[in-house]
Amino acid sequence: MSPIPPLPLESLNGGLDWVILAGKRPGYPFKDGKRLSDTPEKYNYDVKLPGNCYAELTVSIPGSVDALASVTDEQIAEGCATLRPILIRFSDCIVKVYTIRGEQRMSATACGIELVKPSK
Repeated sequence: MSPIPPLPLESLNGGLDWVILAGKRPGYPFKDGKRLSDTPEKYNYDVKLPGNCYAELTVSIPGSVDALASVTDEQIAEGCATLRPILIRFSDCIVKVYTIRGEQRMSATACGIELVKPSK
């Protein structure tokens, strides 16, 4: 089976360019199982794809600064629990689809991130 080429996020999200924020965390550099630095090399954003039956995806953005520092974990949890999720949009988000032991997986990278105001 030939590998699936990298895809834009919208093609796996029913054409939608926004997603639901479910979590965020720093990503640190590791080598041989040991952490090399206390400074993050990227931030990982866990999201749900509403245009793909709420499939889960983690999107990494390079850099040591959380672009959504003003959004707390408590706000993310409250938004999900009250059905008023925090919506975000990535810039230049590319998704890689691959298979490990017969299970389809996805990972993604992006250049930027922004909050999206829901329409009423």
